[in-house]
Amino acid sequence: MAVAMAGIGMVSPLLPVYVRDELDGPELAVALSFSGLSLTMLAVSPLVGRLGDRHGAKPLIVAGFLLYGLAGCGYLFAEAWEPVIAFRLLSGVGAAAIFPMALAYVGRLAPPGREGTYMGTYAVAEVAGFGIGPLIGGAIRDALGSRVAFGTMAAMLAGTGVLTWLALPAERRRGRTAGAAPHPSGAGAPLLEERELPWQAVMRQPLVQAAVLARTIVSVGWGAGATFLAVYVVSEDGLATGSATFVGLLFAARALLGAALQPFTGRLADRADRAHMVIAGMSIAAVGQFIIPDLPRVLVEPALGGGTLVLAPWLLIVYLAVGAGEAVAQPAQNAIFVEAGREAGMGTVMALNQTGSSAGFLAGSLIGAAIVSAWGLEAAFRYAGLATLVGVLVFAARMRSARADARRATLPAATPD
Repeated sequence: MAVAMAGIGMVSPLLPVYVRDELDGPELAVALSFSGLSLTMLAVSPLVGRLGDRHGAKPLIVAGFLLYGLAGCGYLFAEAWEPVIAFRLLSGVGAAAIFPMALAYVGRLAPPGREGTYMGTYAVAEVAGFGIGPLIGGAIRDALGSRVAFGTMAAMLAGTGVLTWLALPAERRRGRTAGAAPHPSGAGAPLLEERELPWQAVMRQPLVQAAVLARTIVSVGWGAGATFLAVYVVSEDGLATGSATFVGLLFAARALLGAALQPFTGRLADRADRAHMVIAGMSIAAVGQFIIPDLPRVLVEPALGGGTLVLAPWLLIVYLAVGAGEAVAQPAQNAIFVEAGREAGMGTVMALNQTGSSAGFLAGSLIGAAIVSAWGLEAAFRYAGLATLVGVLVFAARMRSARADARRATLPAATPD
């Protein structure tokens, strides 16, 4: 996952700049170039979740890597923004298989009471990979051009698919049971949970509702802010740094700090109140995104950059703070998903997680495009912060309801006199 996420992260923040500045795409195309994969992920993820619970995660992860790499090759031959969007949509089919199935695989390994530790440890690979990728991709784009970055991504993803096929153990099967538990030692290949609840039954579970609704609304904010960050940093109507390398540095700083913290915040999530951790972490992220337009526009050009690196120090500091907030929230929220997955099917719940994330990301990106067209680039970050804060409030309300339902369910039944 570290290598794969680096490959994906290499081009995701570059595509909006490529479509806008090199292919003269409209604002809608800019939004779809970043979040278009969420459209197909939204449609495919529920099917992937069911298949993962029936047949295991490994074949879907391998297929997802190979398909994403194949779609990445298409960027090399696209001469207009329309084919770029089409290949971005195809990438979403591969991503729909990779992300939820990798989470389900690790979730099945996690022993009860250690969900936060396992999710925090796994996040090191996922978050660090995505953090390193934009930095590498931005440097390659500035030095060798966008197409070299696209080709490098395609090779990394296809290669990871082959390595996963050769090296990752497949889940061990067992008979259908009403209460499948994860592998007791957490070692080796996980046990495959073969439960399949109706979708209505899954969505009626209060924990699932709380986690999915929060992930969806928070992703609305992330979609708006992340889509236009590169444009804001590079283009003349933003900070006008002209530096894709700095865009990569921003994503890298945010993600690498999160990767460094999550082994610790993951263990904390096994001892502290997970809902409180999600609320605190995402509140920090909301404030950080909201204040971006108010930051001093101080630019620094270090000599070591060779003319390709122009820094906005205040923006870098805020992105580090956002990364710290997300590091507090993410392992706690993923641990909640693991808890819900044991009751409803790990693959199904992780796919719902991905569906909510994709729906929110796509909506946020498209709404962000409309906001930028109407009020300018800075307004996208105001909207991102407010949307994230709404997600925090919804999560807090639904978790309170879920806990009340759980307490009522555990009360002894009244006995007649």
